[in-house]
Amino acid sequence: MSKRPGYGLRGIEASLRLSLLSFVADPQWLIPSSIAPVIFALASFEMFRGSGPTLVLYAVLGASTMSMWGQTLYGSGWATGQDRFLGTLEPTLVAPTPYIYVVAGRVIWNVLTGLVGGVLVLGVVLWAYGQPLPLSNGLLFLGLFVALMGSLAAVGLLFTALFVYTRFSGFIQNVGEFSFYIISGAMFPVILLPFWVSPFSLAFPATWAVDALRYVGIPGYQGLSWGLTGDLLGTLGTSLAYLALALGVFRWVEHHLLEAGTASDY
Repeated sequence: MSKRPGYGLRGIEASLRLSLLSFVADPQWLIPSSIAPVIFALASFEMFRGSGPTLVLYAVLGASTMSMWGQTLYGSGWATGQDRFLGTLEPTLVAPTPYIYVVAGRVIWNVLTGLVGGVLVLGVVLWAYGQPLPLSNGLLFLGLFVALMGSLAAVGLLFTALFVYTRFSGFIQNVGEFSFYIISGAMFPVILLPFWVSPFSLAFPATWAVDALRYVGIPGYQGLSWGLTGDLLGTLGTSLAYLALALGVFRWVEHHLLEAGTASDY
Protein backbone atom coordinates (compact mmCIF):
# COMPACT_ATOMS: atom_id res chain seq x y z
CA MET A 1 0.00 0.00 0.00
CA SER A 2 1.40 3.38 -0.92
CA LYS A 3 2.01 5.99 1.70
CA ARG A 4 -0.46 8.86 1.87
CA PRO A 5 0.97 12.16 3.10
CA GLY A 6 -2.56 13.33 3.96
CA TYR A 7 -2.60 10.83 6.79
CA GLY A 8 0.22 12.65 8.54
CA LEU A 9 -1.82 14.95 10.76
CA ARG A 10 -4.12 12.13 11.84
CA GLY A 11 -1.09 9.95 12.57
CA ILE A 12 0.52 12.64 14.72
CA GLU A 13 -2.75 13.25 16.58
CA ALA A 14 -3.28 9.54 17.26
CA SER A 15 0.33 9.11 18.37
CA LEU A 16 0.06 12.08 20.71
CA ARG A 17 -3.15 10.71 22.22
CA LEU A 18 -1.60 7.27 22.75
CA SER A 19 1.50 8.83 24.35
CA LEU A 20 -0.71 10.78 26.75
CA LEU A 21 -2.72 7.68 27.70
CA SER A 22 0.47 5.66 28.18
CA PHE A 23 1.91 8.37 30.41
CA VAL A 24 -1.24 8.50 32.55
CA ALA A 25 -1.26 4.71 32.86
CA ASP A 26 2.42 4.51 33.82
CA PRO A 27 3.84 7.94 34.74
CA GLN A 28 7.36 6.66 35.46
CA TRP A 29 8.80 9.38 33.22
CA LEU A 30 7.99 11.89 35.96
CA ILE A 31 11.16 10.74 37.75
CA PRO A 32 13.76 11.54 35.02
CA SER A 33 11.84 14.45 33.50
CA SER A 34 10.67 16.36 36.60
CA ILE A 35 11.52 14.92 40.01
CA ALA A 36 15.24 14.17 39.58
CA PRO A 37 16.11 17.53 37.89
CA VAL A 38 14.28 19.44 40.65
CA ILE A 39 16.30 17.58 43.30
CA PHE A 40 19.58 18.30 41.45
CA ALA A 41 18.60 21.95 40.99
CA LEU A 42 17.77 22.42 44.68
CA ALA A 43 21.02 20.70 45.70
CA SER A 44 23.02 23.00 43.40
CA PHE A 45 21.11 26.01 44.63
CA GLU A 46 21.80 25.22 48.28
CA MET A 47 25.50 24.74 47.51
CA PHE A 48 25.80 28.15 45.81
CA ARG A 49 23.03 30.05 47.62
CA GLY A 50 25.35 32.81 48.80
CA SER A 51 27.33 33.12 45.56
CA GLY A 52 24.99 35.49 43.78
CA PRO A 53 22.44 35.22 40.97
CA THR A 54 24.97 34.09 38.36
CA LEU A 55 25.53 30.70 39.95
CA VAL A 56 21.79 30.40 40.61
CA LEU A 57 21.27 30.74 36.86
CA TYR A 58 23.87 28.03 36.27
CA ALA A 59 21.87 25.74 38.56
CA VAL A 60 18.64 26.53 36.71
CA LEU A 61 20.10 25.99 33.24
CA GLY A 62 21.98 22.83 34.18
CA ALA A 63 19.04 21.12 35.86
CA SER A 64 16.56 22.26 33.21
CA THR A 65 18.74 20.87 30.45
CA MET A 66 19.02 17.61 32.40
CA SER A 67 15.24 17.37 32.48
CA MET A 68 14.78 18.07 28.80
CA TRP A 69 17.67 15.90 27.59
CA GLY A 70 16.70 12.94 29.76
CA GLN A 71 13.16 13.02 28.45
CA THR A 72 14.37 13.39 24.86
CA LEU A 73 16.98 10.63 25.00
CA TYR A 74 14.92 8.01 26.83
CA GLY A 75 11.74 9.00 25.02
CA SER A 76 13.39 8.64 21.62
CA GLY A 77 14.72 5.23 22.52
CA TRP A 78 11.34 4.03 23.72
CA ALA A 79 9.63 5.52 20.65
CA THR A 80 11.10 2.63 18.68
CA GLY A 81 11.53 0.23 21.60
CA GLN A 82 7.83 0.09 22.40
CA ASP A 83 7.06 -1.02 18.84
CA ARG A 84 9.71 -3.72 19.12
CA PHE A 85 8.41 -4.82 22.53
CA LEU A 86 4.77 -4.93 21.43
CA GLY A 87 5.53 -6.43 18.01
CA THR A 88 3.99 -3.48 16.17
CA LEU A 89 7.07 -2.15 14.36
CA GLU A 90 6.50 -4.01 11.08
CA PRO A 91 2.70 -3.42 10.98
CA THR A 92 3.23 0.27 11.69
CA LEU A 93 5.81 0.56 8.93
CA VAL A 94 3.42 -0.90 6.33
CA ALA A 95 0.47 1.25 7.45
CA PRO A 96 -0.75 4.04 5.11
CA THR A 97 0.66 6.66 7.48
CA PRO A 98 4.44 7.09 7.15
CA TYR A 99 6.28 5.97 10.28
CA ILE A 100 7.89 9.40 10.64
CA TYR A 101 4.51 10.87 11.61
CA VAL A 102 3.92 8.22 14.25
CA VAL A 103 7.32 8.93 15.77
CA ALA A 104 6.79 12.69 15.43
CA GLY A 105 3.75 12.48 17.69
CA ARG A 106 5.79 10.69 20.34
CA VAL A 107 8.66 13.16 20.02
CA ILE A 108 6.26 16.11 20.35
CA TRP A 109 4.92 14.57 23.55
CA ASN A 110 8.49 14.22 24.84
CA VAL A 111 9.14 17.85 23.95
CA LEU A 112 6.09 18.98 25.90
CA THR A 113 6.84 16.90 28.99
CA GLY A 114 10.52 17.87 28.92
CA LEU A 115 9.62 21.54 28.58
CA VAL A 116 7.20 21.28 31.50
CA GLY A 117 10.00 19.70 33.53
CA GLY A 118 12.36 22.53 32.62
CA VAL A 119 9.81 25.20 33.56
CA LEU A 120 9.15 23.34 36.82
CA VAL A 121 12.85 23.47 37.66
CA LEU A 122 12.89 27.19 36.90
CA GLY A 123 9.84 27.80 39.08
CA VAL A 124 11.12 25.79 42.06
CA VAL A 125 14.54 27.47 42.05
CA LEU A 126 12.96 30.92 41.75
CA TRP A 127 10.70 30.07 44.69
CA ALA A 128 13.69 28.96 46.77
CA TYR A 129 15.73 32.01 45.70
CA GLY A 130 12.94 34.33 46.78
CA GLN A 131 13.69 37.10 44.27
CA PRO A 132 13.64 37.55 40.49
CA LEU A 133 16.67 36.59 38.46
CA PRO A 134 18.48 39.53 36.79
CA LEU A 135 17.41 38.77 33.23
CA SER A 136 17.91 41.68 30.86
CA ASN A 137 15.53 40.16 28.31
CA GLY A 138 13.12 37.67 29.86
CA LEU A 139 11.14 37.05 26.66
CA LEU A 140 14.28 36.23 24.67
CA PHE A 141 15.41 33.92 27.49
CA LEU A 142 12.10 32.02 27.41
CA GLY A 143 12.20 31.89 23.61
CA LEU A 144 15.68 30.37 23.70
CA PHE A 145 14.47 27.93 26.35
CA VAL A 146 11.87 26.66 23.88
CA ALA A 147 14.46 26.64 21.08
CA LEU A 148 16.71 24.48 23.26
CA MET A 149 13.92 21.92 23.59
CA GLY A 150 13.35 22.03 19.83
CA SER A 151 17.04 21.40 19.18
CA LEU A 152 16.98 18.41 21.52
CA ALA A 153 13.90 17.08 19.73
CA ALA A 154 15.81 17.15 16.44
CA VAL A 155 18.56 15.03 18.02
CA GLY A 156 15.96 12.69 19.53
CA LEU A 157 14.28 12.22 16.17
CA LEU A 158 17.56 11.09 14.60
CA PHE A 159 18.24 8.73 17.51
CA THR A 160 14.77 7.24 17.12
CA ALA A 161 15.49 6.41 13.50
CA LEU A 162 18.91 4.95 14.26
CA PHE A 163 17.57 2.87 17.16
CA VAL A 164 15.61 0.76 14.66
CA TYR A 165 18.95 -0.77 13.68
CA THR A 166 20.07 -1.71 17.19
CA ARG A 167 18.84 -3.59 20.22
CA PHE A 168 21.31 -1.75 22.44
CA SER A 169 19.35 1.50 22.73
CA GLY A 170 19.25 1.14 26.52
CA PHE A 171 23.05 0.97 26.69
CA ILE A 172 23.38 3.98 24.38
CA GLN A 173 20.92 5.93 26.51
CA ASN A 174 22.73 5.23 29.77
CA VAL A 175 26.11 6.19 28.31
CA GLY A 176 24.79 9.13 26.31
CA GLU A 177 22.87 10.75 29.14
CA PHE A 178 25.79 11.74 31.36
CA SER A 179 28.22 12.24 28.46
CA PHE A 180 25.83 14.80 27.01
CA TYR A 181 25.68 16.80 30.24
CA ILE A 182 29.43 17.36 29.95
CA ILE A 183 30.07 17.90 26.24
CA SER A 184 27.00 20.12 25.70
CA GLY A 185 27.98 22.57 28.42
CA ALA A 186 24.88 21.86 30.52
CA MET A 187 26.98 21.35 33.68
CA PHE A 188 29.69 23.93 32.93
CA PRO A 189 30.80 25.99 29.89
CA VAL A 190 32.39 23.97 27.10
CA ILE A 191 35.31 26.41 26.96
CA LEU A 192 36.56 24.69 30.15
CA LEU A 193 36.83 21.34 28.35
CA PRO A 194 39.95 20.10 26.51
CA PHE A 195 40.32 21.40 22.97
CA TRP A 196 39.86 17.97 21.37
CA VAL A 197 36.31 17.77 22.80
CA SER A 198 35.18 20.87 20.86
CA PRO A 199 34.19 19.08 17.59
CA PHE A 200 31.98 16.69 19.56
CA SER A 201 30.43 19.53 21.54
CA LEU A 202 29.69 21.67 18.51
CA ALA A 203 28.01 18.73 16.78
CA PHE A 204 25.11 19.03 19.25
CA PRO A 205 22.57 21.82 18.74
CA ALA A 206 22.11 22.05 22.50
CA THR A 207 25.72 23.23 22.93
CA TRP A 208 24.95 26.34 20.91
CA ALA A 209 21.54 26.86 22.55
CA VAL A 210 22.83 26.54 26.12
CA ASP A 211 25.65 29.01 25.37
CA ALA A 212 23.11 31.43 23.90
CA LEU A 213 20.98 31.12 27.05
CA ARG A 214 23.96 32.01 29.18
CA TYR A 215 24.76 35.04 27.03
CA VAL A 216 21.18 36.27 27.54
CA GLY A 217 20.80 35.31 31.19
CA ILE A 218 24.21 35.93 32.76
CA PRO A 219 25.57 39.51 32.77
CA GLY A 220 29.12 39.72 31.45
CA TYR A 221 29.19 36.09 30.36
CA GLN A 222 32.02 35.21 27.96
CA GLY A 223 31.39 31.90 26.23
CA LEU A 224 32.03 30.74 22.70
CA SER A 225 33.96 33.37 20.79
CA TRP A 226 31.35 34.12 18.12
CA GLY A 227 28.84 35.46 20.66
CA LEU A 228 25.06 35.35 20.83
CA THR A 229 24.41 35.79 17.11
CA GLY A 230 26.75 32.94 16.22
CA ASP A 231 25.09 30.75 18.85
CA LEU A 232 21.64 31.43 17.40
CA LEU A 233 22.78 30.63 13.87
CA GLY A 234 24.58 27.52 15.10
CA THR A 235 21.49 26.28 16.96
CA LEU A 236 19.34 26.73 13.86
CA GLY A 237 21.85 25.22 11.45
CA THR A 238 22.67 22.13 13.49
CA SER A 239 19.00 21.51 14.33
CA LEU A 240 18.05 21.62 10.65
CA ALA A 241 20.96 19.29 9.84
CA TYR A 242 19.71 16.75 12.39
CA LEU A 243 16.18 16.98 11.03
CA ALA A 244 17.41 16.41 7.48
CA LEU A 245 19.47 13.42 8.59
CA ALA A 246 16.53 12.00 10.52
CA LEU A 247 14.21 12.26 7.52
CA GLY A 248 16.80 10.57 5.32
CA VAL A 249 17.36 7.74 7.79
CA PHE A 250 13.61 7.20 8.21
CA ARG A 251 13.18 6.90 4.44
CA TRP A 252 16.01 4.36 4.38
CA VAL A 253 14.49 2.46 7.34
CA GLU A 254 11.10 2.20 5.65
CA HIS A 255 12.62 1.13 2.36
CA HIS A 256 14.96 -1.39 3.96
CA LEU A 257 12.43 -3.01 6.29
CA LEU A 258 9.66 -3.11 3.70
CA GLU A 259 12.09 -4.84 1.34
CA ALA A 260 13.19 -7.36 3.99
CA GLY A 261 9.69 -7.78 5.43
CA THR A 262 10.96 -7.93 9.01
CA ALA A 263 13.05 -6.09 11.56
CA SER A 264 14.13 -9.27 13.33
CA ASP A 265 17.65 -9.02 11.90
CA TYR A 266 18.34 -5.96 14.06
